[in-house]
Amino acid sequence: MKLDRRCIDVLDLLLTRDDYLKVKELALIFKTSERTIRYSLEKIDAFLIELGGEKLTRHPKKGVLIGNRNKISESFKKFKQQMTPEKYKYDAEEMEQFLLLKLLLEEEPVSVPYFQDILFISRSTVLNHLRAIDGDVFLNDMTIVHKTRIGYQIEGDLVSKCTLFARKLLKFMNMREFYQFLESEQSLSKKGELFFYNLFDLSLLKEAVSEVDAMTQNLRRNVDDQLYLTILVMLLKMRSANPEFRYETWQNAGSKYDLGLEMIINTVKQFKDASQIEHVIGFSKRLCIKMGELYHTDFLTNNQVFFNQITSHISLMIKRIRSGISVENPIFFDFMRDNKELFLATKRICEELEEEFEFSASAQEVSFLAIYFASELERNVAVERNRPTLLIVCAEGMAVSNMLQVQLNQLFEFSSISTTSLRKFNQKMLNQFDYVLTTIKIPDMTSKKIIRIHSYLQKEDMQVLQEHFQMKLVTNRKQAIDKFSEIMNIISENTQITNLSKLELDLLDVLTKQPKKEHIELPEIEFKEQLIVTKKHVNTWQQAIRLGTEVLFQTGCIEKRYTEKIIQNLKAFGPYMVIAPGIVLAHASPKDGVLKDSMAVTVLEEGISFFDRYGEPVRLIFTLAFESKEARRLVEQLMKVVLNEEQVSRILSAKSHKDIYNYTKSAIYE
Repeated sequence: MKLDRRCIDVLDLLLTRDDYLKVKELALIFKTSERTIRYSLEKIDAFLIELGGEKLTRHPKKGVLIGNRNKISESFKKFKQQMTPEKYKYDAEEMEQFLLLKLLLEEEPVSVPYFQDILFISRSTVLNHLRAIDGDVFLNDMTIVHKTRIGYQIEGDLVSKCTLFARKLLKFMNMREFYQFLESEQSLSKKGELFFYNLFDLSLLKEAVSEVDAMTQNLRRNVDDQLYLTILVMLLKMRSANPEFRYETWQNAGSKYDLGLEMIINTVKQFKDASQIEHVIGFSKRLCIKMGELYHTDFLTNNQVFFNQITSHISLMIKRIRSGISVENPIFFDFMRDNKELFLATKRICEELEEEFEFSASAQEVSFLAIYFASELERNVAVERNRPTLLIVCAEGMAVSNMLQVQLNQLFEFSSISTTSLRKFNQKMLNQFDYVLTTIKIPDMTSKKIIRIHSYLQKEDMQVLQEHFQMKLVTNRKQAIDKFSEIMNIISENTQITNLSKLELDLLDVLTKQPKKEHIELPEIEFKEQLIVTKKHVNTWQQAIRLGTEVLFQTGCIEKRYTEKIIQNLKAFGPYMVIAPGIVLAHASPKDGVLKDSMAVTVLEEGISFFDRYGEPVRLIFTLAFESKEARRLVEQLMKVVLNEEQVSRILSAKSHKDIYNYTKSAIYE
């Protein structure tokens, strides 16, 4: 369990008090709302339970009081030594990113002492970082202004600030971690703690997220991450300016916030007026016809899906242009490097249509259109065969997703390729596809199906893809043979060949041969049917841990203290041993009482919560007691078993101890 700065300060204060403290008093002390204090107290309750204590004592009139202070104080002291921000040194880049995001989010000046307290730095360091971000702010037509004796703020167009915040947060942070934070209210990293707990008022954020979700459901298009964040920031600004604001009852009263929100909403709404629809379709048709003439391709006939996609993109592009909202293509330079001629052709045709349709598209906007055409041109030459299913999880938008889809179709053959946004990706989707390719790290999901790639395929991506697809996909021998003549010419030019026929046969054999899977010898350990434990119900996670360690102790594999060390580690460092949803690898150090290399398996019918980030009851516990280096190689093999849903399901559904033993052993040593 991780606590933010406010929770730590509140708990510190409560530990010094012998009497009750009212919520109202705490709110005054920490200069925040009573609602925020109540939220912090709820988090402290959960934290105290994880430490093995009890919730705060509450009295309807007196307030809150912490019991068993001596025990909690010692555990809390250790927690702060390991987890609090004082022990984490943010680098200059992280601090500058935080300053920029905070100033973009706030409409009132932010004081220098605020940044000093949050980042644990001096006043001069804060001022140096403000100077460092000044250039970035200036390039986006905004300025950092100093309000004497008050603080600093960014002045500029309201919508531009929301848009820039969204772009920068996407660049600075792993958005999967942000969405995980919205769901669990816990951060997965120290940087996330800094950004999420200190940028946002958590109670306002929760309400704004609900409103954004309700809004986006009414939009007739997929909302990408940047747009989602832009709307979210605008709503946070409106709620901060007017605590009574509710989107469901909102009406445009003409304030800068009202006008900004309306501009963003109008940007993402589909055209409804008949003349506007005709205007967009007219531009799309003319663009497709002219590009078709240039590339001898019919982009219209029997190609309704492509036309609908590019028309939808153009409708939003026109609204962005007329609203003064700019976008950046994250793969602009990569795409330009490989498709410069196509980009210039698209740009030239757009310029020819400018006067007639009364708008001018930037190079960034044109590059998105060029990606659509590049994707369609390459798709036309792709050959469809029966291959695995693939899901692309892309944070950069539909155009980039489409480009990746075509690149992959060129290089590999799939039965289907689907795309989804990072925000919508979930465990159910992971289960539905053979592979998931993602352009961003997904820290809350672990699976051999998930493959990380760049948003524009690089050489290293190809090496990774070939490794992952090697066993499932049929090697394309034709591509290898197509390179055969080229390889032979290079060899002939640089060496003297003594037996040409033999060389040709050997090369063809190497180019078309499937590599053999390396066999790794795994050591034998003490693992038998007597080390299998099944239990319908346990009351605590500590009891669940003891089930596995007890059978190891009874068979002479460990000392008693090994059990206590596992439990102590979990209390001190959190549920890090939960390595997948519902699965624990319980272990301690060899010096903590391991007598022989051994393993026990515990299956819990009802499961028990370990208060981990997955939020699923733990049903399977592998209790490891490894002393030798050889035995530790089994951990890697166990991880493969854990990530194999079919093997895990087989173990959990086994009817007897004997079946559990046989299934587990065969899964590890197969």
